[in-house]
Amino acid sequence: MTGRRPNDPLRTLLTEAGWTGGALAAAVNAIGGEAGLRLSYDRTSVAHWLSGSRPRSPVPDLVAEAFTRRLGREIPVALTGMTGNGAAATPSLLVEPDRIYRLAELDVPSLAELAVPAQRDGIGRVGRTEAASAASMIEVFSDADVTFGGGRGRTALAGYLAYTIAPWLRADAAPAVRHELLRSASLLTYLNGFMCFDDELHGAAQSYYLASARLAAQAADATGYAVALRALSVQARALGHHRNAVHLAEAAVAAAAPTASPRTRAFLHGQLAVACAAAGDRQAAITQLGVAENRLAAAQSADLAIGGYHEASLAHQHAAVAASLGDRQAAIRALKSSIFHRPAAERRSRAITLARLAELQLAAGQLDQACDTWHRFLDDYPHLRSRRADTALATLRAQVRPHQKNPSARLLGQRAALVLNARRTP
Repeated sequence: MTGRRPNDPLRTLLTEAGWTGGALAAAVNAIGGEAGLRLSYDRTSVAHWLSGSRPRSPVPDLVAEAFTRRLGREIPVALTGMTGNGAAATPSLLVEPDRIYRLAELDVPSLAELAVPAQRDGIGRVGRTEAASAASMIEVFSDADVTFGGGRGRTALAGYLAYTIAPWLRADAAPAVRHELLRSASLLTYLNGFMCFDDELHGAAQSYYLASARLAAQAADATGYAVALRALSVQARALGHHRNAVHLAEAAVAAAAPTASPRTRAFLHGQLAVACAAAGDRQAAITQLGVAENRLAAAQSADLAIGGYHEASLAHQHAAVAASLGDRQAAIRALKSSIFHRPAAERRSRAITLARLAELQLAAGQLDQACDTWHRFLDDYPHLRSRRADTALATLRAQVRPHQKNPSARLLGQRAALVLNARRTP
């Protein structure tokens, strides 16, 4: 006799999620991979868990994270039935907001602690040339990201941070130069976090966002710090951590200096609106959207170094709020407006928005319109290296498959298959 009791809570979650044991194992392995773990669980492993076996940390947290993402609401470890017997709880992949408020206590590597060859350590003194060089690279990598997706430049930017920026941060420098380097390092680190997010590498994305916040704090850059918190809120909401998303967005708004520009304020309040809507707080979402609209209307120039916020961005947030609050037609109208106003160079954002619009159109019974929108997504897709775009393509294929008797859907499915095959061909 083992004394084990069947894990009925885990079985209930599996049923609600519509998952097989193999599907749960695959999700746990994937999330573990985001955190740098190589896991090989399978349906047999899940069968053992269902029979009462309780794996050691961090597996229970990974299971809770998998169900959180699948079900779109926070699933604590306790609800998985996997606590006890050595399965001590560990911090979530998304850290609690109150820990983020105390940056000095975070157990997160700073940029200067990233792997750098020893022979680069004695770099000597850096000056304004290095600071200007770092600042110029922000636009270079940002332009590549918005046009071609995070997968194109993510590795190159990580190398630049580790092999160029980190040694400069360890070198001697005048206070003004060090301040400029820290601020640029914070922005570049934030950007690499977003590239990882775009490539669905969420563990790495969070680490870069937290490092960005720490660097911004060291630079006394309130705006950079607030933007990093906002990015964590975006990630939390995308992964189903709605309570965390609201708290992080609130922290971002509070962290911004009183002198922050109207465009920056709009950028922050718009995310707070989206987070509140996802958490079911209708009134707060509408109020925060109004603040974002007013702030953007007062903006005089494009003063955000990264993550340009403009009319298309605001419309996209309107759509996210409307969708969360159950107004599908309003979300469709807002997404159309976002696409119309989206700058031509922002190919990745346009593609992701088109895919989302098509999904909503199909859900509304507008099959032909959805097919037309998805064709526009396929126009952009071959130029991108983005796992978010890859996921959107997989969703396209899955959602049009039941409609193959419709000529438009059949043609779209055939084109999607050709596009995917072209991507797979070396």
